[in-house]
Amino acid sequence: MDNSGINLKPPEEIKQIIDSFFKFIESEVIPLEKENKKILEDETKLYDENLRLRKEVLELRNYVRKKSAESGFYTIFVPKELGGAGFGPIASVFLNIALHAKYGPGRVLITPGKGLLISPLIAGFVEGPSSVILDLKDEIKKYVLPELLSGRKTQCFALSEPEAGSDIWSLKTHAEKRGKNWVINGIKQWITNGPYADYAVVFAVTDYDLLKAKKGGITAFYVEKERGWKVQSIIPYMGHIGSDTGIISFDNVEVPETHVIGEVNFGFLKAMEGIDIGRLAIGAICAGLSEWALNESIEYSKQRKAFGHSISEYQAIQFMLAESYMDTYTSQAICIHCGWLAQNSERIPVKEISATKAYCVEACQRVFDRAIQIFGGMGLTNELRLQDGFRLARTYRIPDGTSEIQRRTIARRLLKGDTSILL
Repeated sequence: MDNSGINLKPPEEIKQIIDSFFKFIESEVIPLEKENKKILEDETKLYDENLRLRKEVLELRNYVRKKSAESGFYTIFVPKELGGAGFGPIASVFLNIALHAKYGPGRVLITPGKGLLISPLIAGFVEGPSSVILDLKDEIKKYVLPELLSGRKTQCFALSEPEAGSDIWSLKTHAEKRGKNWVINGIKQWITNGPYADYAVVFAVTDYDLLKAKKGGITAFYVEKERGWKVQSIIPYMGHIGSDTGIISFDNVEVPETHVIGEVNFGFLKAMEGIDIGRLAIGAICAGLSEWALNESIEYSKQRKAFGHSISEYQAIQFMLAESYMDTYTSQAICIHCGWLAQNSERIPVKEISATKAYCVEACQRVFDRAIQIFGGMGLTNELRLQDGFRLARTYRIPDGTSEIQRRTIARRLLKGDTSILL
């Protein structure tokens, strides 16, 4: 593989997209954010008594999503075969780093935070059309894609269960063939966007023998909400009042065989494909958030005075800034390299994606921890959003494979002979 094509700076085309994206945010989203500051910045006003986003907040996020779709940003990473712009992993990495470095965490109409893992600006594999549904039957795509591409409707990725998080082979949700239909029963937990989705990509056991042998036995289904799956509850986490994550249940939910995605019994491949996309995106988000927290720390250290001097003059603060720079620099470099590999390699860079996700998330938490320490008491306040970034980084250590699962994946790849470092 020719390594000369890797560039740590975004190509000109991607730079122009990022610039246009920021102009869109400044002209269309920031005014909305200012007008609705009271409800968007205060979690007690953000969520209702059922832990759901309030109606007016949902309407704002829906509006932003549709405006972003109209402007071509929402579907920028959606494959061309599904009607999107088809930009790949490299563009995704650069844009996510830039977006989160500029705006930081907890901007409900722009970035994740305040209990929300989904931004309404860009369709991810969870809520928007992605390569996960490429094999959906054309007759289903015909009526689903216009809704998803326009931002009018969203979906969720229903894989995790109460007893099956990172261990896909422990799934309990099952589907039984009855005539020409499949009947799905089970519970899905930790489903991001589950409480607000119109469609679900559902993974269910369809062959217990293949499952036991870990050779398949899991099928992916595309299920509209009107077919009867229900939101059982919303899961608040990390001290947030509400969230966009929930528990959804399937009680004899019937779908035609046309709703099978890909091949029966081999849906686990789709599951892993989605998870790989998610891992790289999380890495890039955290690499951008680290830059935001570092810049906040630098500026504050110059302004804050203690014992007659700016605290930036003290070696203890300087060392924290230097360590945060090292974490941020390394995070962005490995994200960009991994994005390049994902786009240009003939194989899926499994261990590199795992390394990127684990490192960037953990580094991000370290950077926010130091930022809070540099800010002192002010760093603990809700006003500065440092605590929101810290909680978000800590949250990201769990979904799409925990940090421990990433390490296990890396080790297994190494022991199987995949010992390449940069190629």
